[in-house]
Amino acid sequence: MALGLNLRNNDRSLSESSKQIRYLVWWSVASVERVLSGITGRPPSFSGFDCSAPLPLPLEEEMFMSSSTVYDTPVLRSLRRLSTEESDVSSSTPSSVAKTATSRSSRETSKDGEGQRINPSNALFFLYLTKLYCLDDDIMKELYRPGLVTQSWATVQSLIAGFQKRLVRWHSALPAAFDFARNQRDQTFLRQRMCLGLAYYSSTMIVNRACLCKVAEKIPNETKSGKDADRANAQSCVHAAKYLMDLLPDEPNPAGLYAVSPWWNMVHHLMQAATVLMLEISLRATHCPDMSDQLFTAAQKAIAWLQRMASDDMAAFRAWRLSSEVLQKIAPKIGRTVDDRLTRPLQAINEDVLMQGLSTPPLDYTMPATSMPVPGYMPTSGYMPTSGYMPTPSSNSDDTTHPPHTVWDSLMLNSYDNYLEDFDPTNPQPPSTQPPW
Repeated sequence: MALGLNLRNNDRSLSESSKQIRYLVWWSVASVERVLSGITGRPPSFSGFDCSAPLPLPLEEEMFMSSSTVYDTPVLRSLRRLSTEESDVSSSTPSSVAKTATSRSSRETSKDGEGQRINPSNALFFLYLTKLYCLDDDIMKELYRPGLVTQSWATVQSLIAGFQKRLVRWHSALPAAFDFARNQRDQTFLRQRMCLGLAYYSSTMIVNRACLCKVAEKIPNETKSGKDADRANAQSCVHAAKYLMDLLPDEPNPAGLYAVSPWWNMVHHLMQAATVLMLEISLRATHCPDMSDQLFTAAQKAIAWLQRMASDDMAAFRAWRLSSEVLQKIAPKIGRTVDDRLTRPLQAINEDVLMQGLSTPPLDYTMPATSMPVPGYMPTSGYMPTSGYMPTPSSNSDDTTHPPHTVWDSLMLNSYDNYLEDFDPTNPQPPSTQPPW
C-alpha cells in the first residue's frame, strides 16, 4: 500500500500494460492476505475502503506487452467495466448493514456472463478467484463484525440471504471449463476447478455457519418462516461440507491431491469441513436427519485424509489427532462407531520434522518418478511432482535432520545474538559492538 498499488492509476503517461501489471501485483498480494486471514481467523490488514484498483483483466502475462489494441476489443472493454464495478468491495456502514448484501447483489448484473465468452485461461481463473476473495472479505466484515450482536436476528438472516444470492450469482457466471459441480472428462483445467470448488464451498460454510446450532433455544419466539430459514441455512452449511469432501477421492493420496489443488491450504479446508460435519453429528443430525450415514462417512473420510497427511506435516498431525478424538466421542450420538484404523497413525511420525514445526516432508523423502495420481485426478505432467523435488542434504554433511534453510537461520540468529549483548542493569549503556553487516 505504501507504493500505491491499491489505488487506481490514472497517469496517462503510463502504458496500459504497466497499469495492468500493477493491478495484478496488488490483487495477488491481497488474495494471499485474505487467504491467511481466513485460515488464522484474524481480521484483514486492510479494508475495502482502502482499495480503488480495478480487478485485473483476464489477460495472460505474455499479452501485457502486446500492442495496446489488445485492450480495445469489445469483450475486454466489457470485462473492464465489470472489473470496475466488482472492485468496489467496501463494506456498508453499520446503520445500513441490513440492506447491504441485497443492494450489493443487485449491482452484480448478468454482465458476469460475458466471462463465459472468454477462452478459459489461468488469468480468467484468477479473476473469478479474486472476485470470490472479495466476497469473502465482505462476509467477514459484515456478518462476523462485533457490532452485529446489537442487531436483530432478522438482520443476520437478511445478510445471510444476500450473501447466498451473491454466491449463487458468482457460481452461475463461471465458464463451463471452471464449473466444479459438473462431471467433466477434460482435465485441462482440473487444478483450477479444484481451487474454485474448495474456495466456494468454504465460503458457503462461512456464510451459513451462524445457523448451525440450536437457534430455537436462543430465540424461543421466532416465527415459523424464520425457523424454516434457519433450518435451510444450516442444511446449506452441512451440504457444503459434504460437497467439499466429495471433491476428493475416497482413497487418500496426498501426493496426487497436492498436484491438483492448493496444497498450502488443504489442511484448513479439510478441518473446516470436518468441523461442520462433526458439529452436525454432535447435534444428532438435527438439520439433516436423513443424511446421518452420509455425514458420518464424510467425517471419517476427512479424518482419513488428515491421517495420511500427518506423517510429515505437523499441522495435519494435530488436526488429525484432535478431530479423531472428537469424532470418537460424538459418534455414539447417531449410533455409530469410528473405524479403529483412523485412531492411530498409519506409520511412525517423523519426530524431527514435527519438533521443528515444519509443514514440509522430511529431507529423505522423494516422490517416485513413476508414481501415478489418484483415479479421477489425471493431472498433466507439468503438475506432477517428480523424483528429487525435495532438497536433499549433501553427501559430506553430518546434519541430515535439518533442512538447509535452518542452517542459514542459525547463522543469522548467531549474528544477531553477537550484536545484542547481554543486558547489564548496572551499565545501561548501548552496546559498542557493530552490527555484522
